[in-house]
Amino acid sequence: MQFSVILDTILFESKYPVLFTCKNDKDIYLFICCFVNFEKIKWIGTRTTYDNLIDLLENKITIRDAFLNGTNNKIMIEYDGKEVEYELKKSSEIPDEILPTVGEYMDAEEGEYEYKRICQNWRR
Repeated sequence: MQFSVILDTILFESKYPVLFTCKNDKDIYLFICCFVNFEKIKWIGTRTTYDNLIDLLENKITIRDAFLNGTNNKIMIEYDGKEVEYELKKSSEIPDEILPTVGEYMDAEEGEYEYKRICQNWRR
């Protein structure tokens, strides 16, 4: 199975990307870090829409809602510092504890995350 995307926009990062978008020729994806330790990092992702992402940045929906508003198919990515592994899972197979926290918003202010530029680019 082939899955190829490129990093689009990092919305929040620490020493590693925490919340970011990736895209390919036809789709946009939202990824959220769900596990990190000294051995590996794991992200969970979903195909989404630009309108969904704009609603997220405008604090109209929570991070969890933005994630769950996507498709029923989720992408699990694991990176150990050397190799990237991924697998597709159904929403029903994803443990609740790795989903974004209930009730958490981006709390993005205008100007934060180059908010206007991101939204303008996404609206094209």
